[in-house]
Amino acid sequence: MKKSLTFIFAAALLVSCQQEENETLTPANSRITISPVITRATEVNFETGDKIGVTITQNGDFVYAENKLMTFNDGVFAGDLLWYPEGNDKSQIVAYYPYREGNTPASFSVQTDQTTGYGASDLMAASKSDILPTTSVISMNFKHMFTKLLINVTKEVEANISSIALKGSIPTATLDLAALTVTADANVTATNITAQAVEANKTYRAIIVPQTVALTLEVVTSDGKTLSQKLTSATLAQGGQYSVNIRVLPDDIEVKLSGEIDGWTDEGEIGADNEISFEEHLDQNYFLYDDVKYNTVTLANGTTWMAEPLIYLPKGYTPSTDPTADSHVWYPYEIKADGATVATTEESAIKELGYLYDFQVALGGKEITESNLNSFEGAQGICPKGWHIPTRLEYFNLVGKTTNDVDGKVPADGDKALFYNAVYDGAKISSLNNAGFNYQFSGVRMATSLTGAGSYQKTAIAEDANIQTSWHGKPAMNYLMTSTAFKPVYNSTSGLLTNIQFFGLMSTINASKYSEGRLSLSYVSIKAGMQLRCVRDQAAN
Repeated sequence: MKKSLTFIFAAALLVSCQQEENETLTPANSRITISPVITRATEVNFETGDKIGVTITQNGDFVYAENKLMTFNDGVFAGDLLWYPEGNDKSQIVAYYPYREGNTPASFSVQTDQTTGYGASDLMAASKSDILPTTSVISMNFKHMFTKLLINVTKEVEANISSIALKGSIPTATLDLAALTVTADANVTATNITAQAVEANKTYRAIIVPQTVALTLEVVTSDGKTLSQKLTSATLAQGGQYSVNIRVLPDDIEVKLSGEIDGWTDEGEIGADNEISFEEHLDQNYFLYDDVKYNTVTLANGTTWMAEPLIYLPKGYTPSTDPTADSHVWYPYEIKADGATVATTEESAIKELGYLYDFQVALGGKEITESNLNSFEGAQGICPKGWHIPTRLEYFNLVGKTTNDVDGKVPADGDKALFYNAVYDGAKISSLNNAGFNYQFSGVRMATSLTGAGSYQKTAIAEDANIQTSWHGKPAMNYLMTSTAFKPVYNSTSGLLTNIQFFGLMSTINASKYSEGRLSLSYVSIKAGMQLRCVRDQAAN
């Protein structure tokens, strides 16, 4: 079927020109026809052979015609239904597509496999009351009775998409076609619906019964992987179209809210179930985020910080043990005696050291570009509500030392920073730890450009008597993320963009000069992976 939303219901007078001798002429009986006229096409038109059912009820209760079949041919629907135009009985006319044999259907089920059954699932109906028999044209507006989901795919894997399914919806509705209403049948078990590919690997669509439901989106790829994501609960409107925008990643899918909707009735977008549990217990110096407990510390300047690294994993991301992989999130690592770096996946180590995030995932998944890099200052990102990724200035107020910004400037009064030490010309790690900050040597996944392969930083803290024994062998260079941009970097010859840099809190440790560890702000590539500490919004402190 090719669909349209408005049709003209025509009663064309077809008077028989043949009559037997001595027979009285039959009272101007007419064969009812329905002629489609497109006023708002959502997809295409009806095709030859498409069938609808028509019911006419007179005076509110007398069924003049019950589910009469009409077939589309030569631009109109026609059948054997006759109407006598001289009558004066007011009628209600109900028509629906696709046709079902028997009485006017009281229920209707969408196809579970819509790779071929999409059109057969798109129930449409029209109803008009107080119609007198007439040869004049009767206009009837047909409406989509169910809900359409349009799935837009960004594929970031080599494998093709084998199928996309929506799991967990009731497939059957009870109908009141006269009133143009449908209701999901609560007595029917929820099922899975396989979407139809509009364009393979890019766009898919499915028709489901309107209901309040938290669907699960399942993607199967040609390499045998099955990836799934629960969507946020939504009350799906009758006749509404919703978009679901997803990124297919090597080990998961990420659901996003974006894009405009065309056709049907615009009802918005459905995204991932991003309602993350969060409880603050700052009187006891901790909060619960996604059911994980994090200790907090309120410093002497009144700011409240996480006292341990973040280990929250946004939907659609899977940590990698391979620093060369562009996975956006990496496991922390150890430096072995021979200098080799080995990722650690032990739960206790992850809780202590946190994951290493790049800026894109930490700032909420939005691509960072040369035109928007300055728009992330103070962003919440993947921090809990009421908290955010620290700015350069917030860390500067702790350590008092930073490299210049793109204009060659630094904030004033660095010597008045909470932990500034004149000898170190920055802050001592030991001073932050004494205040309860609980600094961790998580290391850094280094990246020097937007396209170059990353690597774990390999310099280990020397086993020197002047350095705390508990620090020996741990990564000497560490970064804590900020939300403050530094600048884009361009190739001096080609002028092409090669890197985008943000500020980060960097450690420097050596036995001769910074045995207690020095902290200062420098810049680092957005492709680097590093530890993240969230700070509470000032208005909430």
